[in-house]
Formats: sequence, structure tokens, C-alpha cells
Amino acid sequence: MIFKKQNLFTLLTKFLVIILPFYVLIKVFFEHKLGIIMFGFLIKELIIVLLIFSLAYEYYKQKKLPQLEILDYLIFAYIGYGIAITLINGLWFDSIIYGWRYDYMFFLVFLIYKHGQQFLKVSTKKLLLVFTYSASISLLFSILIKFRIGEDALLVFGFTDYVSNWTYQGWIPIYHWLENSWIRRFSGILDSPNNMGFFLILYSAILLYLQKKKWEFYVYFGMSFLFILLILTYSRSALLGVFTATWILFLLNIKYLYKHYKKPFIIWIISIILLTWIFSYVFQDKVKNIVLRTSSTKWHFDRMAIGMDRFTEKPFWSWLGEAGPAYRSIHPALETSKEIEEYYIPESWFIQQLIEWGIIYFILFISILWIILRRLFQVSHIIFWLFIAILIMNIFLHVFEATYLSILLFIFIGLFYSRKDERKKLSFDY
Repeated sequence: MIFKKQNLFTLLTKFLVIILPFYVLIKVFFEHKLGIIMFGFLIKELIIVLLIFSLAYEYYKQKKLPQLEILDYLIFAYIGYGIAITLINGLWFDSIIYGWRYDYMFFLVFLIYKHGQQFLKVSTKKLLLVFTYSASISLLFSILIKFRIGEDALLVFGFTDYVSNWTYQGWIPIYHWLENSWIRRFSGILDSPNNMGFFLILYSAILLYLQKKKWEFYVYFGMSFLFILLILTYSRSALLGVFTATWILFLLNIKYLYKHYKKPFIIWIISIILLTWIFSYVFQDKVKNIVLRTSSTKWHFDRMAIGMDRFTEKPFWSWLGEAGPAYRSIHPALETSKEIEEYYIPESWFIQQLIEWGIIYFILFISILWIILRRLFQVSHIIFWLFIAILIMNIFLHVFEATYLSILLFIFIGLFYSRKDERKKLSFDY
């Protein structure tokens, strides 16, 4: 039995891994359709609090304390500093609560599983399988909604048909338009096409990791199908994340690949060059109108420029919730002003960090990411690729705003980071 003879820590972990791929659909249905307020909090944030207490209880039973390292202290300093500067600036409950939800809740999840893997009554592989089963059903439902049933079916679950522009006070639209066209972007049962891009990258990486024979035809077919779905999201940040992460991983392993896989290596390089040239020549007009999307690109970079101006005004700190998605909950009255939103939303997670934390602790943030990436590269190139791709997305979007996805991501990153079977050649990944 899937839940037989398992401790609370394991049960809560399985619950999150199973339920989070359906989080948006469940939240909208219970909160908007049935009117059960804060239901999303009950199946996400409250579970994380329970995880902390259940992990503490496991350590108590073993009569020992977690073994801390430099990464733990850096994360504690990062979190403590955010709370301290918020209190110093005279802001209290709202800024701290909503700020931690977006700014470092995923780091808490990472610490939970970095130190909690030993208490899980299930292997990492089996937990990944549980995720793939749940995520596959979620993705299948999304595909049926998009290509067979129709997005209008989401109205039954509480989504809204107001699709011209999403507003914070409103509910999640059944689909998103591609600006200056009639194209409906693929978002399925999630809350945006960009978050669907996040989900597809996460799902693809875990699915690929679980395949023992990665060169088989069915693996190529499955990854190609998922890549087509990614294209249909028209999420430029997701595509840029995939391509950039792939090239980074390729360059880091170029000698190994050429030495051990010389023939497929040469074929792959030639194929990439030819396909890039053919694609750019045949679809050059579509690339300009759909992918580049001049007005949208300008909109993004204008907000990023405003964010950098805010950083230069206060280069050492602001406080939690003063940039990015959290401001909507802290200052709901300001949401109606487009100019105010442009001021608070820099459209980049990294610029948001600069505004809220300042240059000193931005360096701390980068140091935390660097340590995690180094360890992931040692343990699994696929999970390393996954993390790089999502970080690239965050350069251009507040992707970690999708907390239900960032929680899943950092559950797996925490588990892989704490693995003891470090491998030097990584033949399983290759």
C-alpha cells in the first residue's frame, strides 16, 4: 500500500507531490466555486508548517540535531536579514508573511528535504515516480482541455472567461491570448502559459532522469512531444531557459561527450546547425511577430529598467514585499493603477532581489545558488540542467511566484543535494 507503515513526514511529502500538479484547479474550485476561503493555504503553506514540525519530531525521536554546513548558515542569514530589515523599516505582519511566501519559502522547503531525506520511508526514485504519475494525469487533463474538450469546460471549476487581461482581483482565465494575434497559448489547468512552461520543464527533466535507456526511440518521441507542448505555451523565457541550460551543460561536458560519443556528438552538432538555419529562414516572419513580440519585449525591459532605477536609489536594502508579486497582497489598493504595477513589478526575480535585499545580500543569494548548482552538477546533470533552466526563466519573469511549482522543484533539489551516492562519470544520466 502506498501509505502503509509510513511516518507523518513521508505522508505529507507524498501528499504534496501528488496534489501540487492539480493545485490551481483545486484552489480555484474550492475558493471561487464553493466559497471556501484560504483553501489553497490549507493544502500548501499549512502542509509546509506541518512538515517542519514532523521533521523536528523525527530528530527528537532520534535524539540528535541536524548537521549544519556553510549552505545552511547562508540560507539562515538570508532569511534573517529579510525579516530584520523589514522590522527596521517599521513593517510587520503582512510584509513578513507575504514576503516569505514568495522570497524564501522555497529555501525552507529545500532545507526540509536536505535534512529530512533520511526520515523518508520511501526512496527518491519512488517519490519521483509518484510525481510522474500525478503530473502525467494533470498534463493529460490539460491536453484534453486544450485540444479536445475546450477551455470553456474550465468555467465549471471556477475559472473566468475574462481573458483579455488578467487582474489580481479577478480569477484565473480559461486561456491567455498571444498579444496582437488570435492564438490561444497552452496553459491547460494551470494559471498561466509561463507556469505551464515551468511545469513542462520540471516534468520533462524528472521523466528523463527516470529512464534507464535514454537513447531509445520512445524517449526521443516523448521528449519531442513535450517540447512541442512547450512551444505552444509561447513562453519565451521557458524556451530560452531550455536552450541556455542545454548549451551550458553541453559546454561543461564537451570533452567527455566528444571522447565517449564522437559519432552522435558530430551528428548532433550538424543537426542543430541545420535545423536552426532552416527554422530561422522558413519561419522568419513568424519568429518576428510571435516570438520576438516587440511590444511585449519593450514592456518587459521597461519594467526591468524601472526596477534597476529603484535599486540604484537604495543599493543596500528596501524590505520584504516591496517588489514583485507580494506587493499585491501588501498594498491591494494600489493594484488598480497600471503605473504603480510597473513600479512594483520588475519582471525579473533577480532584479526583485536587488530591490528588496540590496547588493550585499544579492551576492549572498547568488552564493546560495552557486553552492546548490555545484552539488547538483556532481550528483545529476539532468537535475542541474533543470535548475539552470528555471533560473534563466527567473531572469525575465517572477517564475518562483508559482509557489506550487517552486515547492515541487525544491523538494527534488533538496533530495538530490543530500544524496550520498555521488558519481563522477554520471553514466546513468548520459
